This record gives sequence, structure tokens and C-alpha cells, in this order.
Amino acid sequence: MRAEAAAALLGLALLAPAAAQAQGAIGAGAERLEERVDAVGRALDRRVAETPVLGELAERVRISGSWLGAWFDARPGSQVQQDDFSTWDARLFADVELGRDLALGTRPLLQALGVRFEWEFARLGQRVDDYGEFYLDLQGVGGSSWLNAQVGRFQIPVGESYLRFSMGYRDNPFLSNTVGGAWWADEGVRIHGSDPTGRFAYVASVSSGETALDSSADGDGQATLKLIARPTPWLQLSASGLWSAPSGSDEYPADGALWLGETWARAFGAGAPGPNVLEGAVAPDAPGRLDGTWYLGADAVLTHPRGARLWLSYGLYRIDSSGPSLYDRTLHTWIAELVLEGRLASPVLRPFYLALRANGLGTYDGGRGYLLDVRYTGRFGYNMQSLEAYSLGVGWRLCRWATLKLEYTYQDADLVGGAGGVLGARAADASYWGAGLGLAF
Repeated sequence: MRAEAAAALLGLALLAPAAAQAQGAIGAGAERLEERVDAVGRALDRRVAETPVLGELAERVRISGSWLGAWFDARPGSQVQQDDFSTWDARLFADVELGRDLALGTRPLLQALGVRFEWEFARLGQRVDDYGEFYLDLQGVGGSSWLNAQVGRFQIPVGESYLRFSMGYRDNPFLSNTVGGAWWADEGVRIHGSDPTGRFAYVASVSSGETALDSSADGDGQATLKLIARPTPWLQLSASGLWSAPSGSDEYPADGALWLGETWARAFGAGAPGPNVLEGAVAPDAPGRLDGTWYLGADAVLTHPRGARLWLSYGLYRIDSSGPSLYDRTLHTWIAELVLEGRLASPVLRPFYLALRANGLGTYDGGRGYLLDVRYTGRFGYNMQSLEAYSLGVGWRLCRWATLKLEYTYQDADLVGGAGGVLGARAADASYWGAGLGLAF
């Protein structure tokens, strides 16, 4: 790593002692503010309870949300394309309980029936103003812990990365997302369940299989299955699989519904204005139709009760073109993330954490590339063989609702052989700094 990258990491490390000294005064102020807000909340609860209609509504409706404001200082060529402060992510949730302990005579039907609705205001610093998850939630079908269902639009249950999106965005210890973590939302049916002890669980889904919201491009959908085992309280293992049917056409190119970071399955060359290089030579775009895709992945999460969490992930995504096999692609995605709580070192550092992450996505084939991030569509197109990022993050939980985050990321992108001369550009290494305040309620 270059000298300035090392200096940046050292600078972040030096912040911890100074922050620890300030923690006493600021932490006490945050605790007093939290106590006052709790007191106001209790008073409001009492007032609502005195009004029957409002009291019942308050019991059945839960409003929550998250907001992340961030400032970035980015070098040219990095994934972050801005050098200013913005609303990096903002979303609002409404969970409504429609009924509980539904039965037909003495036969239990549902333990609970509800609705989840998410409104997404902004993502990656861009205004969105559209709904995210929106589904009917059926819990405890037939009174069993083995069968719960969501009908509507939901996060696709593949791997562990999707849990960092939607309502889980507030739990991300970094400002940025992983380079190649699997996620995205789609319309259909998702079912999940576990044994009474929680040691074995599953999640499965059948959905439309399209990136676009409420649309179809001649696709026949996709199916997923995730199996989870918790052999010990500190270890969780999971294996995930996905299969999608043929989709798309020359008129309406395919858009798969599984995202890896900021890319998804499309016909080679689709949407990119520049030339494509295959095996060292310029090649035309592939036909717009895909014969199908499939994904296999495994995740391991190790959690130490004193305050350490290690997440390891690997996935293989196969994209089969309807054209010659030269257009088929196999993408590899991997993640290694470690989060260390400050209390491991000292009780004084309890509000702090240190996060380290290495992750990557690519064909890792010098002759065959792919578009690994849509933000590089105009610059590199489908000529990228790998995109990797190495991040250091420091967090300070100011109170229950607010977290201050700092991040430094060093990024490495590589092109396929011969692409540099054709494009007149090279995928130089890049880095960025970030500081943000996350709010959640």
C-alpha cells in the first residue's frame, strides 16, 4: 500500500485515544438527552393509552427509520463519485399488526398477520423516492415455527449480505457497502422457519426474477434456498443457492434480480457505450437474452460474546448467454470482515468499535471481463476482470439512536488484457475517505 494510505490508516488509529478522553463529557450529555427523550416518550405513551382509538393504533403500528449523512473525499476513479456532504441513505418503515392468534374454531391458522412497508428516500447519495420492501407477513402458519411467509416485495434471501440492506442498513459498521455482496428486492413469495431451538433454519423464495420494479422482460422467474445451522451459540453457518429461468430478448435485454454489489446479470455489453474486449480483441455485444443464471455461496459468522464478530463469505455466480459460450460469465465474490468492540480493550472504550474489511468481485480471468459496478459503465464497461476494496472503519455510538462513522477505503480495479489500449484508459488504484452520522429509531 502506498505511503499516503499508510498515513491515512495511522491517522484513524490516532483518533481513538482523543475520542476516549472526550467520551466522559459527551457520553454523559448523550445519556442525559436519552433520559429526557425516554421521559417524554413515557408521558406520550400514557396520554395515548388514555385515548382508546389511539391506544389501539399505537399497539398495532410501529414506525421506524434510518438516515445516514456522509461526506466523502474521493480520488478520481473510485466507486464514490462525489466530494461533498449528502444524504447518503434514508428510509422509513411502517409495520402494522393486522391480527394475532387467528384460528378456525380450535384449529390455529396464524400466530400473527401484518404488513411491512418501506419507503426509500435516498441511496448512495442519490434521490430515489420509491418503495422498497412491501409485503403481507404471515407468521406461524398453522401454529408452527417451521412455516412463516411474506407475500409481496422482499429482499432476496441469498447469503448474509442482504441483511445489511433495507431495515438492516443501520447495522452496517461502514459507510460503504460490500463490493460484491448478494442482495436486491423482488416480488413473489418468501418462506422461512426454524426448529424450536433455532439451531436449524431455512429461507426460500420464488419471485419474478427482474431488477426493474413490477415489470417483466419475458422471464419465468427465479427460486432461492438458504439453509442455516447454528451448532454453537457463537457460530452460524449458511449455504445459499439461486436459479433463474431464461429471460430477456433482443428488444428487451435481460436484467437479473440478484445484485452483486452494484451489478447484476445482463447480456454482455448491454448498456455500455464503449467497445468490449474479449480475449484481447474487440467483440460485438452478446444477444439480449440469457439462458439462465445460478448462484452458489457459503457464509460463516463467528461471534465472541465479549465483542468480536468475524464474517467470511464466498459466492460463485454463473451467467449463461444465449449466444456463443465466449459470452458466458462466472463471477466470484468474497468477503472477510472483522468488527472489534472497544470494550475488548477497556470499559472506557465501550461506545467505540474498529472494523476491517477486505472484499472483491470479478471473473479473475485476464481474457474475459464483465461490468462489475454500474458506476463504471461509461469508463470501463464490460472490460473489468476484478474490483477489490480494503476498508478500515471506526465507529462511535454516541447514544442509542446516533453513531458517528469514519472510513478509509483503498480500491484496486483491474482490466482484461488489451482493454487499456482500446479504451485509452487504465484502471488505476483509487481511494476515498468518508465521515458520516447515522441516525436510527
